[in-house]
Formats: sequence, structure tokens, C-alpha cells
Amino acid sequence: MEEADKIKEISDSIRRINQRFRLLKLLRIAKEEYDRNNYEGCVDTCLKILENNPENSAALRGLGCAMQSLCKPDEAIRCYEEALKYSDKKEVEYTLIGTVYYIQDKFEEALKYYNLAIESNDNYEPAYEGRNQAMLENHLMLVDLQDELIEREIRGH
Repeated sequence: MEEADKIKEISDSIRRINQRFRLLKLLRIAKEEYDRNNYEGCVDTCLKILENNPENSAALRGLGCAMQSLCKPDEAIRCYEEALKYSDKKEVEYTLIGTVYYIQDKFEEALKYYNLAIESNDNYEPAYEGRNQAMLENHLMLVDLQDELIEREIRGH
């Protein structure tokens, strides 16, 4: 019986290694599709990964990036939020969510997520870059609004 148990253990180990190789291959394919702007292909590959690995944060993140590139920001945010549940690098997902809001000119929301990213990892430079840009854009928007109010006041008198 010991020999049969050892064979089963070796077989299970080989099966896990094969699954890991398939997963890595699919992740590589998804990235290549994304890099070639084949976002639909990237979505399909990420969904294949998630069929067997629904908690794979890299596939969820890739799916979110593809959705964002397909101009589906709500779906992208949903994917990033799902990835947050399983990720050990939450600063990445927070920064990606912040970027979706930044692109939509929702600077306060963007700042919230960039700050969460910085709280998760205060060495994560993309979060600082995103936050600084969102702060600048928010400031410029306020200056434009102030200028418009001043102009209205001048015309009104």
C-alpha cells in the first residue's frame, strides 16, 4: 500500500505542476494579446483562466485592463475589486481603480484609491504619480471654475 500511496502522491504532484505550467502559459498568452491590442482575445484567455482559478488575481487584473481598454470602466472596476479580494499586491489594484476614475475626470474618487494604494505600499511609485496628476487636474479644474465665475461676475456688472 505504501508504494501505491507514493505513486499517487507523485502523480498528484505532476498534475499540479502541469496545471501551474498551463496557467502560466495562459497568463503569458493573455499579456501578449493585450500588448497586441487584441483585448477581446485577452478577455477570452482571462476567462479561461478564471474557469479553473476563479481567485487568480493576475487574471482578474488582466480582465480589468482589457475591459478598461474596451471602454467598459464599470466592468474594469468590478474586475479590479474582485482581484483585491485575492491579491497580495493590493496597491496595484487600488492604483488601477484610481486610474479608471482619473480617466473619467472623477478626481476625488481617483485620489481616494491612489491614497489607498499608498497606504498599502508606501513605496509604490505609480500610486504617487497617479495621485499627483489627479491633484493637479483637480486643482486646474477648480481654477477654471473660479475663472468662469469671475468672468460671469464681470459680465453681470
